[in-house]
Amino acid sequence: MLEYDGSSFAGWQLQRKKVLPIHGEVARRAGGAGPEEQGLRTVEGELRNALRSITGQELVVYAAGRTDAGAHAEGQVASFHTDGRIAPRRLVAALNARLPADVAVLSAEEVPEGFHARYSARWRRYRYRYLDRPARPALDRGRCWHVRSALDVEAMAAAAGALVGKHDWTSYCSASEPERDRVREMRSARVARRGEFVELELVAEGFLRGLVRSLAGALAEVGRGERPPEWVGKVLRARDRRQAPRTAPAGGLTLMEVIY
Repeated sequence: MLEYDGSSFAGWQLQRKKVLPIHGEVARRAGGAGPEEQGLRTVEGELRNALRSITGQELVVYAAGRTDAGAHAEGQVASFHTDGRIAPRRLVAALNARLPADVAVLSAEEVPEGFHARYSARWRRYRYRYLDRPARPALDRGRCWHVRSALDVEAMAAAAGALVGKHDWTSYCSASEPERDRVREMRSARVARRGEFVELELVAEGFLRGLVRSLAGALAEVGRGERPPEWVGKVLRARDRRQAPRTAPAGGLTLMEVIY
């Protein structure tokens, strides 16, 4: 299990960006005129680099949830197979000695053959945090959505009730998700105030891309009094992405727990 501050990452998943060619003398001094690929900084990339340093192998790593750019994790789970014989406790220490300061491995254990961090998971728990005070945050910047005006927590909680159950999430998920695979079961959806923060907690068997942030954006509109609580369920039943609200910023999102 690992935790990370996603503020400086382009998400969990290893990815690359295209760099446009540079022409003329500048291109020759830069080392060539052709397109070049440069890696974006990702959590998976940092973990794979650390594992390569320890094992000497190029390992494939699977995560329970592919968090967005800027999103965080307190209970991410990753799995991989290695022929090495390093003990789990030693592996934790070795990884933390090589990983950057914004990623930490909390624990490691051997798992049965066939275990998969993503496909073996039964439930995932995400938290979204709003800060609804006039003053912007300093200590929690990048870890919440500052909405300035007070949120109506009771209205948000009532709206969240429509999310529980098995639904087609077309209205709230990314359009890039396959149309035939947009049904997921939401086990619970709760909104509560904790100190200065309002927290949305969602537990589901799986989360489609963009789902939590889209739901957080919808509930914020309810909390600000811009929409009635029943509107959230109405949008869900419409199965029409065009009706969805503005997506909430990634910084307020944290993967809290994966349940197997």
